[in-house]
Amino acid sequence: MTTPLVVAADPLLSLPPIVRWLMVRCNPAPPALEKVSPSVTLEMLYALWMEDKQFVSAIRLIAAVLPARESIWWAWVSARYATQMPGGKAPSAKEHDALGHVERWIVRPDDVTRRDAWDSANQAGLDTPIGMVGAAVFLSGVSVGPTNLPPVPPVPGSIVRLIPGAILLAAASNTNAAQVEPTMISFATQGLEVVKRLGGWDAALKTAHDTHVRAEQDYARATAPPPAR
Repeated sequence: MTTPLVVAADPLLSLPPIVRWLMVRCNPAPPALEKVSPSVTLEMLYALWMEDKQFVSAIRLIAAVLPARESIWWAWVSARYATQMPGGKAPSAKEHDALGHVERWIVRPDDVTRRDAWDSANQAGLDTPIGMVGAAVFLSGVSVGPTNLPPVPPVPGSIVRLIPGAILLAAASNTNAAQVEPTMISFATQGLEVVKRLGGWDAALKTAHDTHVRAEQDYARATAPPPAR
């Protein structure tokens, strides 16, 4: 007798569509996902994850609702602070240069500063926290192609993994293992303050979702094959 195939229930099925989209976008760890339910607000969920020391998932959640510029600022501050705190590793000359180029983009986010940040990120190393932040800067623009060619838009949502990756790598870079967890808490708390300044979780989520939908529409138009003649 053949055993019938059992399909696991979708743990996100009961969530409102926009919250389900957010959970897919932030990709929480399985223990964190167990706390998700329609009756738990995002504010409550963040608090539960922090209480349970699900810091990685909490940082991913914040990154998933922040606009590009705000999330890049958050990651840049984290990367810079990680080099200055006790136990932190001083930045190399190339990493220091990349920190400066990202800062210039934050102050004046135009195409020149965006591409300069990308160039300096490559010099610093895309496996470093500031290199990852510089890559996020580049992927936040309207084109990843050369300036003399038609725009080639980045895939929507490209920076959502880079931002928490940079922040977590920055926290983990401390030579004192006992400092890693408090540093993650500090970085998450700073990200939460940005969410609050945007009007709170629900307002930030709506903006993130609407922005993503528009980016997907723009991407589809830009990458659509030319009409047949």
